[in-house]
Amino acid sequence: MKLISVRCNHCGAPLEVPPTARFVTCGFCDAQLVVHHSGSAHSTELLEEIKATTDGLVEQVEQLKHREEVEQLDRQWEITQRELQVHGKDGRVSVPSKGGAIFGTVIATVFGFVWMLFAGSIVARGMRMGLPSAAALFPLFGLVFIVIGIAGGLLHYSKAQRYEQAKAQYQRRRRAALGLEDPRRIPTNEVR
Repeated sequence: MKLISVRCNHCGAPLEVPPTARFVTCGFCDAQLVVHHSGSAHSTELLEEIKATTDGLVEQVEQLKHREEVEQLDRQWEITQRELQVHGKDGRVSVPSKGGAIFGTVIATVFGFVWMLFAGSIVARGMRMGLPSAAALFPLFGLVFIVIGIAGGLLHYSKAQRYEQAKAQYQRRRRAALGLEDPRRIPTNEVR
């Protein structure tokens, strides 16, 4: 069998290897080598160097994956955040809060009760003076304020709760993508 001559890339010793050989161990320094064939030229390279280069590339690819995952999570959070934020009449945008929902509900309910009391006393006096009985419906508008206040408060409270859950989920996923938290600890039933 015809052999080709190559030099050990580690110690420089001459080696004789078959032309089809891809890997060889140097008989002088025990270095593990990869045999490269390009046309009539043949060379060797330390397998450890290739492994170190490959490991470095794998690490860089993993870092790029993590960075891309974090960027994707950030973009998704921006979209979710915009969907869950509260938009005021003046164009102001704010984060929904449970306290704000409760406060708004209390204000609307108190206003409804005050409306009913004042409108009821005015209608009662007016009916003694001949006001038509249809005016008795006027105090019931207070109930409308109360119902709208409670319904709006429940919706706002629910939105605030969804916002808090979405933010907590985003923060856990981001920490996991950065390697700061074990991804197995993230509940699988979280809403995306």
